[in-house]
Amino acid sequence: MGTGYLIQFYIACLILSFVALPITYRLCNRFADGGFMISKSLGLYISGYAMWLLSSAHILKFSQGSCVIVLLITALLMYLPVIIAVYKKKDNGFVLYLKSHAKSIIIAEIAFLVVFVILNWIFAHRIPSTDTERMMDLGFMVSMYKTDYMPPLDMWASGEIINYYYFGQYIITYLTKISFIPVGYGYTFGFFMIASWAVVAIFLLVYDITKSRIAGAISGFAVIFSGNFHYVVFAKIVPMLWDILQLDGEKPSYWFADSTRYIGYVPEVTTDRTIHEFPSYSFIVGDLHAHVVNIFVVVVILCLLWAYLKSLSEKKDETKPVTKKAKDKKNEEDKKEFKGSPLLRECCNGYFLLIGFLLGISSMSNYWDFPIYYVVSGSIILFGMMRVYGIKNKGLWGRVILSGFFIMLINLAVSFVFNMKFNKMVSGIGIVTKRSLFYQLVFLWGFPVVMLICFIILLIRKRKLDDTRLYTLLLGLCATGLVTIPEFIFVKDIYIDAFPRANTMFKLGYEAFILFGVTTGIIINAFWNASKDEEGYKAHLYKKTAVIFTVCFLMTLGYFVTATRQWISDYSSDSFQGFDASRSIKNANMFDLKAIEELEKLVSASGVNQPVVLEADGDSYTNTCRVSVLTGFPTVLGWHTHEWLWHNSHSYMEQRRIDVQDIYTSEDAYQVRQLLNKYKVDYIFIGTCEYMKYEVVQNGILESMGQVVYWENSDTGQLIEIIKVR
Repeated sequence: MGTGYLIQFYIACLILSFVALPITYRLCNRFADGGFMISKSLGLYISGYAMWLLSSAHILKFSQGSCVIVLLITALLMYLPVIIAVYKKKDNGFVLYLKSHAKSIIIAEIAFLVVFVILNWIFAHRIPSTDTERMMDLGFMVSMYKTDYMPPLDMWASGEIINYYYFGQYIITYLTKISFIPVGYGYTFGFFMIASWAVVAIFLLVYDITKSRIAGAISGFAVIFSGNFHYVVFAKIVPMLWDILQLDGEKPSYWFADSTRYIGYVPEVTTDRTIHEFPSYSFIVGDLHAHVVNIFVVVVILCLLWAYLKSLSEKKDETKPVTKKAKDKKNEEDKKEFKGSPLLRECCNGYFLLIGFLLGISSMSNYWDFPIYYVVSGSIILFGMMRVYGIKNKGLWGRVILSGFFIMLINLAVSFVFNMKFNKMVSGIGIVTKRSLFYQLVFLWGFPVVMLICFIILLIRKRKLDDTRLYTLLLGLCATGLVTIPEFIFVKDIYIDAFPRANTMFKLGYEAFILFGVTTGIIINAFWNASKDEEGYKAHLYKKTAVIFTVCFLMTLGYFVTATRQWISDYSSDSFQGFDASRSIKNANMFDLKAIEELEKLVSASGVNQPVVLEADGDSYTNTCRVSVLTGFPTVLGWHTHEWLWHNSHSYMEQRRIDVQDIYTSEDAYQVRQLLNKYKVDYIFIGTCEYMKYEVVQNGILESMGQVVYWENSDTGQLIEIIKVR
């Protein structure tokens, strides 16, 4: 069932946790685990990026051996300063760090492992759906797993590379290789590793902010396991009112996906259908897509920003002038410092280096996260510096601009090689003509926005803006801005006619949900603390507010319970399906599976790594293109709309579609030969999907194009064939 693979995968994750520890123990040692969870992510991305870069430069093949070697070299380089310092007896800070944080590290790692095992066990009871983007994501990973050099071949457009933000799937493929497990298992374990890690990392972040374990747990669960308030209204309140009022007609039903498809669907607006997905839905459905994988990056950026903000405050406390004369002297020093190297060191620090690196990774993994978190980072850096140096300080803006420039420079350097071979898939900014109804926005975003407004009122009453309040306020305001933007502008893509702002609302709303989720525990904790600090009606009011917010949060948490119950109805041992993400595709193509396995053996024996294998093309979100997904061998055309989006050209996709149809159905042998040569086809696959799509397949003409290397009659009487083209 794959338990051994799960153990191997976990061991690889544990090893990665130590790779970047010499960095995180210096920058993030304020966290309870001393930055151990952050190191898990950074260790993966730093070593994985190094492997990707070397493969892109054709210096090393993307093989299992190369991945292990690069991992070891990365770890050696990270630990070299520590080893030298310990050897020369100059600094034993790292050793002391390990001793002082050992208990917290073990507890955090156990929490990660428990959540990781539970999530894998839950979702191993349902065969994953093939009508989502799971096939695409798995196809990416299989193609990368078999490729020698980056960028990987597009498994759905032979002769092309993947023109998509594929780095997220790449990093899980890299993790799969150093775990020595099959791709299907790496997909599943990598997917739930992200969710498990994020819960623990967010807990540690918010715990450090609030010193409250409950607040940390609330924020962790709010980001990963809760739903939006649409669930509360339509799954709980509406059915309850229906029964109380005894209304006529059929009681409204609820399906967990309804909470992600509301605006443009109820009421129906065919020209403005939108998407407002959130992490818990993503993890239930099982798409290892760009926005999901990049949670691994986003949470680290938020942790680094908090650690930087606290380091600024500590600097302020250390250098705070106490007299007017000292203040004047400090201002003069700041002016001089603007022209000197101390300022350069201040604005080009380790925090900004890592943030720039992670934003560069975002540019290759989920591009939307780059501008979003560049702005979030900029806002925290700006207001953090304002608190330290004062808004009237002449060196303030120089510091902010230099910091922003440094982060941008690192981002561009990290993503430069990727962008050299990448063509943008968007065509500008559009103005929204149809907006969401106000009550729809209230149902979706009313709860976190009301929390934020109440928090702002609390800040006004307290008249003190410390690090915790500033950090929470800025995250909340940035999240509100992300929700607001799709009501006015959108990014143009191929969906401009029917779903113009769907992708914009999807990607911005996804990050808004994460930011609101992080603030949830902090705000609830703030009101609980305020109720203890006050007396009389104010204390009662703050306590009531905290109770209401807590109850509302718990109600949204019910989404995960409801959704998993709807998605997985049977938890018995008989329903346990295992951890292989490819099993649903295999089960749906049982008649062709033996032929696909035989094809892999033939290709392996031939020594050709990724030959072009012709199969029937198909519509997106359907169980087609199974050969290319399971083998990683490129085909002429896969899912239509996805290739249209990636190449931003309908004619490109349409011409390939026509050519594939002609190869299978044309009675002109010369035309078939020309088309096979055009796309350099090595094998022709004729199976159930091809018969279903084309009805009449010209087997005789296709057989004349080469040698039949596999044939078998299926249970339905159809001839399954593989033809090696001459």
